[in-house]
Amino acid sequence: MKEDPKHIRISEYNYPLPDERIAKFPLPMRDQSKLLVYRHGEVSEDIFTSLPSYLPARSLMVFNNTKVIQARLHFRKETGALIEVFCLEPAEPNDYALNFQQTEHAAWLCMIGNLKKWKEGTLKREMTVKGRTITLTATRGECHGTSHWIDFRWDDTAITFAD
Repeated sequence: MKEDPKHIRISEYNYPLPDERIAKFPLPMRDQSKLLVYRHGEVSEDIFTSLPSYLPARSLMVFNNTKVIQARLHFRKETGALIEVFCLEPAEPNDYALNFQQTEHAAWLCMIGNLKKWKEGTLKREMTVKGRTITLTATRGECHGTSHWIDFRWDDTAITFAD
């Protein structure tokens, strides 16, 4: 009996992955990274510099040049409770590039870890950015489905949200 491909069981994607098998940092010479090759039903290993030899003539390559941002911000309330704010998407301005250029204020739609401990008030966190100590605040706004509008403010106009 063949299963319906529309019904995916997440349990089928669980597998053991020892911590020592996870790359924590890129190689100094990134073109020496491991390349897994699937050809004719067989999987083999090579290095990234060999990639052109596996591509048919006149192949089109599409590159993903996105960057990973540090999206998790941790705040500690005066009560000691740890609140995690996970930035999902820019809200004001709602364009990534413009939001990252903001100084003093930016708003994001965020998921909140330990939300029940953040009933009201503004969270504050001191941090060092570009060798300067700033105070970052987070104020919770309205709920948007499973995320919340968060207004971030910081007290140094030389620092952008990207920083």
